[in-house]
Amino acid sequence: MGRNRARQVWVVIHRWVGLLAGAWLVVAGLSGSFLAFYPEIDRALNPDWSTPQSRGEPLPMQRVLDSARQAMPGRFLHSVFPPDGPDDVHHVWFTPSAEDQGRMWELLVDPSNGRVLGQREAVPTMEFTRRNIANTVYTLHYNLFMGDAGSTLVGFVGLFALVSSLTGVVLWWPRGGRRWSQALRIKGGARGVRLQFDLHRVAAVYSVVVLVVVVFTGVTLTFGTQTRAVLSQVSIVRSPPHESLPPRSHALVDADVVLARAAAEFPGSRVRCLWLPQASGPAWRVTLAEPQGIGWAGGRAELWLHPADASLIEARRHGDASAAETYLAWQLPLHSGRVLGVPGRIAVCALGFVPLLLAVTGALVWWRKRSGRKYASPAGARLAGRGTSIRSQHL
Repeated sequence: MGRNRARQVWVVIHRWVGLLAGAWLVVAGLSGSFLAFYPEIDRALNPDWSTPQSRGEPLPMQRVLDSARQAMPGRFLHSVFPPDGPDDVHHVWFTPSAEDQGRMWELLVDPSNGRVLGQREAVPTMEFTRRNIANTVYTLHYNLFMGDAGSTLVGFVGLFALVSSLTGVVLWWPRGGRRWSQALRIKGGARGVRLQFDLHRVAAVYSVVVLVVVVFTGVTLTFGTQTRAVLSQVSIVRSPPHESLPPRSHALVDADVVLARAAAEFPGSRVRCLWLPQASGPAWRVTLAEPQGIGWAGGRAELWLHPADASLIEARRHGDASAAETYLAWQLPLHSGRVLGVPGRIAVCALGFVPLLLAVTGALVWWRKRSGRKYASPAGARLAGRGTSIRSQHL
């Protein structure tokens, strides 16, 4: 295959991937920009729900959970995300039952007095209101309001985006007498199609590395089960300890005893989530962020404790993870930008607008060239001539 013929093939692939997946990529990009700062946006939109309304010493966790249970009787208390800082609240999640976790509700609880500040349906949901726009955009980002089929579609759109990035780099790569300086800038005085083409090309090349990282990690997160299955062929990927537990008292140990045991096991770590028994297996499960590990996001740590007495079942530290488990732990911090703290989140937020720019400029270039080819054909020339004749009659 000659060089020109090969380039034509790359052009066709790049064009049709963009036309078929462009709209979905724009949705994923813009929703991703929102989610880069969704906790801060949620607090700005709902300060009476998402920020503490009183100051004082935080209540014990068990009292927080008891208060949440009273506000939502008859539903299963699934998990709680403790405050991420002094301006955050407890996010307590409920499901219809331990067996049915298809729907979730979120209660926002004041840390210092246990008062339920607000209640809303959690992910997945579709409620375009100030109160629940954060969970709605999150649902849009990961399944397009289409359930499991939407999640699969999002994953394939990510694969299309990787193909588009690859073909775009191949088409952009300087060849022949073309200089790198020309390939990396917008031509001075460019207008019309030339300006649109240069904007498309330069925006893509300056963002392609970060774009590929964010898209690739998104695909990995979407196809998590398949990714774990592949990685388990070359490295250890441990499953949660779901084996039956030694028989003991049926009464659950106090949640504060569980958290105290977690703090003793992982001193200096921050609790990310506390999962109650039957929410993610028969045991208490605590996920934490260790001070060292994955950049600003910290290292992922987990431990499982017996529901009756908080005796240790298993603890997993970031430094003890296998190569595959370490790879998996990096995916979400890379995808969200949190691996680099606030600068990383800003970069991901800005990156979310790139697919919109590429879609608009790419579509304009394609349409202008398509229109040009139409009028370059014999039939197009006759049509253009007829139009000129008609216009002249009105002059």
